[in-house]
Amino acid sequence: MELLTLVVYAVAGFLAGTALSITISVVMSFIVRRRKGLAFVSRRLKVPQRLLFTLAGTGLGVAIATADPEPTWRPLFMQGLLIVIILAGAYLGTGVIKAVEDGIVAGAREEEGTDTSRFRRVRTQMQVVARVLIAVLWTIALGWALFTFPALRTLGASLFASAGLLSIVAGLAAQSTLSNVFAGMQLAFSDALRVGDLVVFDGEMGTVEEITLTYVVVGTWDQRRWIVPSTSFTTQAFENWTRGQAHLYGTVEFDLDWLVPVEAMRVELHHIVEASPLWDRKTVSLQVTDATGGPVRLYAVVSAASSGDLWDLRCHVREQLISWVQRHAIYALPRTRLEPETTPAPPIEERDEFVGQMVTEYEAEKAQAESGIETAVMPAVRQGEAPPRPWFQALRDR
Repeated sequence: MELLTLVVYAVAGFLAGTALSITISVVMSFIVRRRKGLAFVSRRLKVPQRLLFTLAGTGLGVAIATADPEPTWRPLFMQGLLIVIILAGAYLGTGVIKAVEDGIVAGAREEEGTDTSRFRRVRTQMQVVARVLIAVLWTIALGWALFTFPALRTLGASLFASAGLLSIVAGLAAQSTLSNVFAGMQLAFSDALRVGDLVVFDGEMGTVEEITLTYVVVGTWDQRRWIVPSTSFTTQAFENWTRGQAHLYGTVEFDLDWLVPVEAMRVELHHIVEASPLWDRKTVSLQVTDATGGPVRLYAVVSAASSGDLWDLRCHVREQLISWVQRHAIYALPRTRLEPETTPAPPIEERDEFVGQMVTEYEAEKAQAESGIETAVMPAVRQGEAPPRPWFQALRDR
């Protein structure tokens, strides 16, 4: 009979908790239908609140059924029920924190869009703040659950008595972890690094996908994931390509012949990027950056909204312009020209005469400058006659 009564009360408590949970879910669904922006609240809190109320209802039913007379196992059951409710409450608190995070990020997305630096900053900061609050919440919950045991309460008192020594030992043991935690918070609130930024670290380019309390996840274009400790970004230099703006610039290089029709190639580049969905409609240009060696070097500059789009756009532009040169400007393909030298070297007498002439003129000018008296230099010139031609002019006139 006692077992039947216990089962009845437990089932009644379970049904009561389930009914309360369903009522709360219905109310949240009604609110969500009126305000679409609160859908994340229902999604985050549906399972945690149902778990908490059903467990609490079942435990309350068992507690009422065993109140009088009190069985020997009741204190142990009540302690276990308290621990379960504490953990379920922490789970519900986690859902509340994540719901608030989703709400703030969704508001920033509606106001600023997803490609702005402010949205990325808000998303990064809320991500770190939520993780800190969740870590603190679960630390308190686990500590509370452990302190329900009398033996651990006694141990806790002795620990607090020797807190000075233990704090030093714990600080030394957790030095690396704590430094990464503070580094992660520094990255989030200093706005040096945000989720979605394109960075170059240790020679590798990638997109920041996640900033946790202890490490940063960087995804590369070939689907690799770098797990970098947070302290690495606070103690080492790195490049942030999207620090001040969301769109990215990329270049495509070409070495072509001097006969390349630059203006026609520039028009074709505009046609290519305007027809591509990868271009963000911000920047496109074609410039000649070098013309000193054999070929002419051209740089095509394009922009895109993300690192993945930029990589694909650069490859697309390169392929299309190569195809265009092959079809319409085959004469512009890079080539090497070898031409024989036909100009003969001047005789040694003519070269010596030129050197002597230069030395004589220099000495005459030097003497004139030192004496201040005009000397007769090159009388043929003063008499209106043409000066003697140097050897290189004689060769050019042949």
